[in-house]
Amino acid sequence: MASISLNKISKAWGPVVGVDAIDLEIRDKEFMVFLGPSGCGKTTTMRMIAGLEDPTGGEILIDGETVNDVDARDRDVAMVFQSYALYPNMTIYENIRFPLRMRGVPKEKHDRMVREAAAIVELGDLLDRKPRALSGGQRQRAALARAVVRHPRVFLMDEPLSNLDAKLRLTMRAQLKHIQRRLETTTIYVTHDQIEAMTLADRIAIMSKGKIQQLGTPDEVYNNPANVFVAGFIGSPPMNLLKGDIEDGVFLGPSARVGGVGGQSRKGVILGIRPEDISVADPGQGHLNSTLYSLEPTGDQTLVSALAGEQMVVAKGARNFRQELGTPISLSFDVARCYLFDAADGARI
Repeated sequence: MASISLNKISKAWGPVVGVDAIDLEIRDKEFMVFLGPSGCGKTTTMRMIAGLEDPTGGEILIDGETVNDVDARDRDVAMVFQSYALYPNMTIYENIRFPLRMRGVPKEKHDRMVREAAAIVELGDLLDRKPRALSGGQRQRAALARAVVRHPRVFLMDEPLSNLDAKLRLTMRAQLKHIQRRLETTTIYVTHDQIEAMTLADRIAIMSKGKIQQLGTPDEVYNNPANVFVAGFIGSPPMNLLKGDIEDGVFLGPSARVGGVGGQSRKGVILGIRPEDISVADPGQGHLNSTLYSLEPTGDQTLVSALAGEQMVVAKGARNFRQELGTPISLSFDVARCYLFDAADGARI
């Protein structure tokens, strides 16, 4: 097990900055998720921790020891990739065993260690098969077993579920979390999928443009977003963000009037509210009065969309709510769950 410290870690390729002076403390046994869009620096940061990329500035410490100049093979970390990276000519048994051979583990220990790792990911009866005979989920579990077998100090996982279908991703998320809790191994997980981040993480580092925008538990980043980027990135559907002004504690925007939001009168604000905090009101009685733009039944709920100027506003309605598109609709906001942001820099007000 291990704690990891990143002190002003940077990575640049000439004038292009991929990671910009990140400070981060990852606790022993923690499941840390790096979350952000493509190109935000999350994978580069993980690769620097692994030793696959050299930082252009800053210091990386594992258990208090600086590892900037330590080779990747000597950092005692194990990686799980999106592409599985299994050897197609080897059986699953030999794939799992391969790291033990490379690290010089005594041969008499191999069989016990391989079978223990396979049992953890529930592949014990598939060890004699080759990767092509396994499903995508089974191959990903084999790749995970290959990482587990070494008992490394740190697991590094780079979007390992991206190639799986929705049902398998759901199953694998549950298995990953269970395995990490059982092994108590410090884990860093990279993803652009905020559902994965919310369900797996002890803490989430939300990244954009090479910087950490917010660090916190899933509840913290969901309920108290630090800025517009975090507010709009976390949540499915994401938070609604309406541009407008505050006049005497009342937010005024296209088709919207929301009293009681507080704050001094000011121009250029963004009001944020999540879809689950909006309900369908009686005609003309809500905070936003517009026409129904779209209706999306999902089984357990109905997503209701209306336009506020050019901004689409999405609410989570009752599962049986139905209405003709283009007809008038009124949406009521839970004022206590509204957020205000500065339109200029996106910071929370």
